[in-house]
Amino acid sequence: MMMQNSDDFFSDKLFQDMLADYAAPVEDDGFTQELLGNIQAEAKRVERIRRVSIYGACFTGGVIAAAQLPALAAMAGSVKLALPSVPDAGGLPISTLSLAGIVFLGFVLWAALDRQVSEIF
Repeated sequence: MMMQNSDDFFSDKLFQDMLADYAAPVEDDGFTQELLGNIQAEAKRVERIRRVSIYGACFTGGVIAAAQLPALAAMAGSVKLALPSVPDAGGLPISTLSLAGIVFLGFVLWAALDRQVSEIF
């Protein structure tokens, strides 16, 4: 038997009565609340582990970098740097090295202030 009109099926009183109780809440003795609480507790635990790991890695990296500063200073003192001379460009009070430093500082600030640093590269 073929249905003539699909609207007849959905307007059927029996079908509507059957679906009336479908959305009724089911007693679960607090299972849903307990499950949601466990999920939130796990998310907080993972976030805490992540935060401690990142801070620990930053601290360790800082200690390693600070230990290398005397060697860096000794190496920088022994380097003879010869910068090319910049032609007089109308008396600009900025050198090539200063301009490079400003550009680098701008990039570092932009990267630090950006909320999605992973999208920079």
